[in-house]
Amino acid sequence: MGMDSRKLSERAKQPGHDRTFRTSEDNFIEALREILDPSEWQIEDHPRTLSRIIAGRYGVVPEASITYRPTGRVMFFEVKKQGPAGNADERACKHHTVQFYKELQGVTGLDYHPFVTVMCESLATLDRYTVKHPFYFEEDHYFLWQGYDLDLLADFIALVAHRWLMNPAPEPPQQLPR
Repeated sequence: MGMDSRKLSERAKQPGHDRTFRTSEDNFIEALREILDPSEWQIEDHPRTLSRIIAGRYGVVPEASITYRPTGRVMFFEVKKQGPAGNADERACKHHTVQFYKELQGVTGLDYHPFVTVMCESLATLDRYTVKHPFYFEEDHYFLWQGYDLDLLADFIALVAHRWLMNPAPEPPQQLPR
């Protein structure tokens, strides 16, 4: 027997009632504040930088961004968590498509994809999810934050920082005189 609109509206627990994802998001922001030195790093909670990148009206508001002050290079983070059932991983894929990469590069001018998805709880531990991540997300653009372990996250943030943020953008090739 399927669910019709009357039965759906009578449910005690409606879609959107589960707000436990806020804990994961808050844990992530607090962890960044513990890991990164504020004299070198700017941490922004729910940055609005990308909120209108689609036709000037729509966009993305990730959970956080970090900017390395000496270079001005930035990385955005989306935090996803769920229990043993759901599709948060599939919804995260929109930030890792070829076209999104192109659009984001066009808006930011950055020479790397500045978006990481942080997987929490079942998304970070259950094989039904973890085995798929390498097929949907590029290496170092997703992180399995198992048990909200601060040391694991610190190591990953250091990797991201050294790979993309702490080095200045490469100089464009110079034209040879003719």
